[in-house]
Amino acid sequence: MKLKYFLFVIVFSLFSSVVGNLYLNIKINELSSDLSKINEQIVEIQISKDQTFNLYQEKFSIENIENISDSLKFKKLEVHVINRNLSPPYKLDSESVPVDILGTLGK
Repeated sequence: MKLKYFLFVIVFSLFSSVVGNLYLNIKINELSSDLSKINEQIVEIQISKDQTFNLYQEKFSIENIENISDSLKFKKLEVHVINRNLSPPYKLDSESVPVDILGTLGK
């Protein structure tokens, strides 16, 4: 009687193991197909991004802006910035101010 139950438990555990593995394999395959669809969408979005960037570069490049300004007969103005207050950066306003040096002399 005990041998019958023992064999039944072994057969049931083997059957449940096979069914469990099949179920997990089916779920893994579903997730894999979803992942491949997402990867395809990522590739399509990347291609669209690259195409948009190329169009942006063509439309707003320096050469194209110059061509548009020439076609609209705009005149390029020379820009001269004059800074009358030229002083070197990080320089003391007065050279007569003594600089304090912290520390001790080694004796």
